[in-house]
Amino acid sequence: MPRSFSAAPRRETLAYQNQSLHYTLVFRSRRTIGFAVRPDGSVHISAPAGTSPEWVAQQVLKKADWILKHQQAFANRPAPAPARLFDAGSVHYYQGFPYRLRFATASRPTVAIEADELVLGAPVALTAPQVETLLQAWYARQARSLFAESLERVWPRFAEFHLGRPTLFVRQMRSRWGSCTPRTARIRLSPELVRARPECLDYVLLHECCHLLVGDHSKAFYDLQTRLMPDWQHWKTELNALPK
Repeated sequence: MPRSFSAAPRRETLAYQNQSLHYTLVFRSRRTIGFAVRPDGSVHISAPAGTSPEWVAQQVLKKADWILKHQQAFANRPAPAPARLFDAGSVHYYQGFPYRLRFATASRPTVAIEADELVLGAPVALTAPQVETLLQAWYARQARSLFAESLERVWPRFAEFHLGRPTLFVRQMRSRWGSCTPRTARIRLSPELVRARPECLDYVLLHECCHLLVGDHSKAFYDLQTRLMPDWQHWKTELNALPK
């Protein structure tokens, strides 16, 4: 059986829309070119043996918007979180502030903030999954009013565009902070955002509102986002660094 051809990987860089597009190229025994964007944002391309790097570069430029879209999608995902602890004394965040978990006896399940503690009341001892469910439900309830307050802060920045006011929904999302359907002006936000500072929430909401005007993550989109919130990168970094 003949050995398959595979040259050593090589690093390549292309200029596209005033930015550098880096990719790792390897030539293999295959008939078509393959593109892959990994969760860390790196781009890997497998090209048929015998083709030239110049030909590959042309194909990369044709695929550049697709590559950038997937890189941005991975960048917008919350960082993988370590397993949360739900025992007494474990730390949980609300609007950017840390609170230690304390359990109390109550006639029905309740959650309340008292000084620097997050107090969970229940008639019987709760298991870790029950504590997690109770906290998630509490975050979701707080989210409705906090999201509405955020829209009051963010929406005036869009006054010049004369858009219809979007409708907000609280939606648990495994890998995103928010999403937008421009056609219906519906914006979905993760209740996990109430754990971050209000400025971080405002950044995500503004990001989704920008999609009402620009549907993709093109340069035009980021130019708009930067004009409406010049410091958005700071809040994005802080949000993604929020202890889980």
